[in-house]
Amino acid sequence: MDRTDERERRKRRRRIQNAAIWGIAILVMAAGIWLILSLMPKEEMEVSVTIPETETETEQDVPSPDIDIQLLTINDYSRPGEQVDAVEKIVIHYLANPMTTAQQNHDYFESLKDLQDVSMSANFIVGLDGEIVECVPPGEIAYASNSMNHLSISIENCHPDTTGKFTEATYDSCVELTAYLVDHYGLGREDIIRHYDVTGKECPLYFVEHEDAWEQFKDDVMNYIEECKEG
Repeated sequence: MDRTDERERRKRRRRIQNAAIWGIAILVMAAGIWLILSLMPKEEMEVSVTIPETETETEQDVPSPDIDIQLLTINDYSRPGEQVDAVEKIVIHYLANPMTTAQQNHDYFESLKDLQDVSMSANFIVGLDGEIVECVPPGEIAYASNSMNHLSISIENCHPDTTGKFTEATYDSCVELTAYLVDHYGLGREDIIRHYDVTGKECPLYFVEHEDAWEQFKDDVMNYIEECKEG
């Protein structure tokens, strides 16, 4: 056997020995890691994964106006506590009782659970000074829009006299609230309707008698949405 062959055999033996040593070292390391993990308290091993809010929530262009949430007691006469089938329309109303406040009308809706003589309510009431009271949560049925109760959100509006015309503060708050709801539910201009458009009842009176004012109201809602998007 020549020296060249002997050197090659020695090199092969050293490679085999080195591989064996590395294999044993890896096994020892793995065993050590397993032992450490098995002795570690479980609460230290738990990994918490938090989904960033930006991945679970969508930002809305139109901000919510100030809303005084005073939910009615669930009862058969003003807040049945039932979910709507969908929100497809925003229905505008007037209260037909001049100079009454949003709070007074809210309290009347609440009293119906005791009076038990009529079924009536609204999701929101906009007052003479522009205050907004929430009576029934959006997404729950309110007794306001007849056959559209299960597909809509209703907004009642206070007014100072028998013409039914809103004060400037009431008008502005109703525009902002309607715009917020239209944006939130992905609706359009054609989805803003009057109680009159459902039943033929002259409600809201001023917008029934003044069709141009009604068209302007819807324009103001859509313009406000665009202003918020551009802002």
